[in-house]
Amino acid sequence: MTVERLLVDTNVLVYHLGGRAAATKALQGAEVHISFVTEIELQSKASLTASDLGLIQAAMVNYRISDVNPSIKRIAGQLRRQHGLKLADALIAATALHLNIPLLTADGGFERLKELMEIRSL
Repeated sequence: MTVERLLVDTNVLVYHLGGRAAATKALQGAEVHISFVTEIELQSKASLTASDLGLIQAAMVNYRISDVNPSIKRIAGQLRRQHGLKLADALIAATALHLNIPLLTADGGFERLKELMEIRSL
């Protein structure tokens, strides 16, 4: 049996970690990949407590984290030029394109990329 691989956007993980059933269900059985951007974003909210950070860091061991590389940088630059994405969104989408896997997101802004890649909406 083949496990489905998904690049998961930050918002989906925020919903999952916050207990939203739809997000948790969408991740079940998948090999979850995240961009280094998502790793940073999850740990960046000023109101996070030490307990929150501990839970986030514990969850990270379940995800495959992709660091930036020359291919992702090139693709992100192209996405910003051609589709007007914000830097973080361009890096996340570029990671999914580089890995050749679908992007699972709750951000409708990625719909403009549906001709380039598989976008799955939460």
